[in-house]
Amino acid sequence: MALIELKNISKVFKTGDSQTVALRNVDLEINSGEFIAIVGPSGSGKSTLMHILGLLDSPTEGSYSLNGRSVLRRHDSQLAKLRRSDIGFVFQSFNLLPRLSVIQNVILPMVYAGVPASQRKGRAFELLTKVGVQHRAAYKISQISGGETQRVAVARALANNPSLILADEPTGNLDSKSSQAIIDLLKALNRDGNTVIIVTHNPEIAEQADRVIELRDGEITKARATVPKRRMRELDPESTLHGSGKRTEQRKRQ
Repeated sequence: MALIELKNISKVFKTGDSQTVALRNVDLEINSGEFIAIVGPSGSGKSTLMHILGLLDSPTEGSYSLNGRSVLRRHDSQLAKLRRSDIGFVFQSFNLLPRLSVIQNVILPMVYAGVPASQRKGRAFELLTKVGVQHRAAYKISQISGGETQRVAVARALANNPSLILADEPTGNLDSKSSQAIIDLLKALNRDGNTVIIVTHNPEIAEQADRVIELRDGEITKARATVPKRRMRELDPESTLHGSGKRTEQRKRQ
C-alpha cells in the first residue's frame, strides 16, 4: 500500500472574476521509505502541492489518501491531529520561535501532541543529539548559525515520530557546505526509515533523491528514478553508476 496516493488533484485559486490553476489533474503515489525530490520552475505548483501533501491546504478536486486513509473533507481539528502525528515539516525560513531555547523549540510539538511532560525533555535531547546540535540545547535560536538552526528544525520535525517528513526548500537560506550537511542529514533519516519529500530548485540536491518529480504549469511532466553514485557506493562499494561489471559476472558464476 502506498504511503501517499493522489488522484486527479487540481487546485484553483479564485480572485474576484479571475482564477488561477495551480495544479491540474495530478496523480502521484509515494511509497513508504522513499526519498522524493519535487522540482520545477517558479509558479509550477511545487509549493501548492507541498501544502496539500502537508494538509495545510485542500485541493479543489481529487482525492488524497495518507497511510491508507482519506484525509479530505475532514474537520480542521482532525487535520491538525493528523499533521501532529503523521507529518514533520522543515521550512526554508526555519519557523522556529526565537524567544525559546533550542530544546524548548523541539519540545513544543510534543506539548501540543500530549506527550507526558516526564518524557519530553529526554526525547528532545535525544533528537538534538541525532542531528548533532545537542551542545546548543540551552542556546537561543538567535545565538546559533543558520546550518545549526536548520538542524534544530529537523529535530523539531521528528518530535512526534512522523511517518512523513516534508522539507520545503530547506537549504534555500544556507551556504553550500551547510546545504549539503542538511541533505546528508535528511538522507540519513531516510535510511533509518523515514519517508522524505523535498522541494528544491537545486538540481544537484534533486539528483541525490531516489525519485525526481518534475512539475510545470501545475502538471507532472516527468517522474524519473535516480540512483546517486553516493548511494550506489553505500550499497556496493565496488559498483559504479554505469554498472558493476566484474562483480556482476562474479554473482552470475555463483
